[in-house]
Amino acid sequence: MCHKDESGGANCMQVKVTARHFKAPKELRDFVEKEVRKLERYFDGVLNCHVILSSDNGQEVAEIVAHSKRHQFTAIESGQKMDRAVVVAVDKLRTQLQRHKSRLIEK
Repeated sequence: MCHKDESGGANCMQVKVTARHFKAPKELRDFVEKEVRKLERYFDGVLNCHVILSSDNGQEVAEIVAHSKRHQFTAIESGQKMDRAVVVAVDKLRTQLQRHKSRLIEK
C-alpha cells in the first residue's frame, strides 16, 4: 500500500524480515509482512520496519523496529507461538504510533 508524499511521488513503507537461529518459512514471512503493513493505516509517516524473529530456549520472540523521519518505535513480544508474538508486537507498535500521531495533531 503506497501513499503520495508532498512532492507527488509514491512513498511505500519498506518491510525487512530477519530470522535469527532458525529458517523462517515463506508463509511466516508473508504473514509477518501482512501484519506489519496494517500499521500504515494508523500512521503514514512510517518509512520502514525491521522485524527480527528469534527462537531462544523454547520462547519465540518478535521484535519490530519502525522508523519515521525523526523517531524510532520498538515493540518486543515473546511467547510460545511466533504468529501470536508477531500479532501482539504489532498491536503494541500500533498503540505507540497512534499516541505519537495524536501528539503531532495536538501541536
